Amino acid sequence: MGIQDVAPAFRNPPTFEDFEAVKAYLKDNINKIARSLQDIDFMINGTLDVNNIRAEGIEARNIRAEAITTDKLSANAVSAEKIQAGAITTEKIQAGAVVADKIDVGELSAISANLGHIVAGLIESVEIFGSYIATRRNAFPRCEMSATGNVFGAYNDANNHITIDPNYGGSPSLVFMQNNIMRGRIDMSLGSLELYGLGSLDIGSNGTIFVQSPRVEFADWSNLYSRRLGRTLADDLTEIFLRLEALEGGS
Repeated sequence: MGIQDVAPAFRNPPTFEDFEAVKAYLKDNINKIARSLQDIDFMINGTLDVNNIRAEGIEARNIRAEAITTDKLSANAVSAEKIQAGAITTEKIQAGAVVADKIDVGELSAISANLGHIVAGLIESVEIFGSYIATRRNAFPRCEMSATGNVFGAYNDANNHITIDPNYGGSPSLVFMQNNIMRGRIDMSLGSLELYGLGSLDIGSNGTIFVQSPRVEFADWSNLYSRRLGRTLADDLTEIFLRLEALEGGS
């Protein structure tokens, strides 16, 4: 049963000429009252259908706050094209009301928010800028990449690590830190590969070390030291020189 297209109209009592006219007038109004009661019962009992509502007949100012709840809406009752742009704001959405399986967007730029702590998932074929990425959170050992200082690093702990500095004297460098002190560095700041160690610099091999260079330079022969003999090349050269002088003097 639907609501009447035109509500029953009650006329002022006319001037009755006889009792039959009075009966007809009362019968007509009783029928109108009955129809009105049926329409009221139709609406009160929840059988109001959208087909009985005139387009734009219900306005927001006619709806009491919190009068419409989710259990009063059937599935697909409200579609996106039925909601005025800007009508739903964040303060009108209950916390936890929107879950992941209810979100369908073409790209994440449609969501403008701090994503917070993302526990699991797969990120593939994307571009990430200005980020901090680490293999462990707040623990060592770990490797990390940080936008702060544009650093790549491998950390045993906060004071012992290897980092790549993208700009040391105009070139990238590999820096070795021990007990928070720079102990070694590899760079090309002077235009050639430089290997620097603070203190000893040990180069070892179980096999032969080949040096393919037209020339190997040392500050002096005293920088070439034999651990087995406990002597430098300068010591041996000095001894040879003294022996030659002694032979010349004896002749």
